[in-house]
Amino acid sequence: MNEFYPPNDELLEKTPLKSRFILINAAAARTKKIMENRILIPINYKLNKPHERALEEIYNDRIKIILEKEDNKENILNLIAEQYIP
Repeated sequence: MNEFYPPNDELLEKTPLKSRFILINAAAARTKKIMENRILIPINYKLNKPHERALEEIYNDRIKIILEKEDNKENILNLIAEQYIP
């Protein structure tokens, strides 16, 4: 078993607005591309699963998360948060 995991706090530093929501969605989108195309960025991966490799790519600055319209994304985040608050 491999003991390397990208640290959460350092992953959040590489994420716009330091948002876990954005990080999870970006990693999920990258994981989907990895699974569909089996295209990996040529680095020495320490992890084996596609979702772990996506986070590793973000951690190693091979993938950069860019928001197209930051103000609209922030509004979307607020709407989603309001929907799940009881």
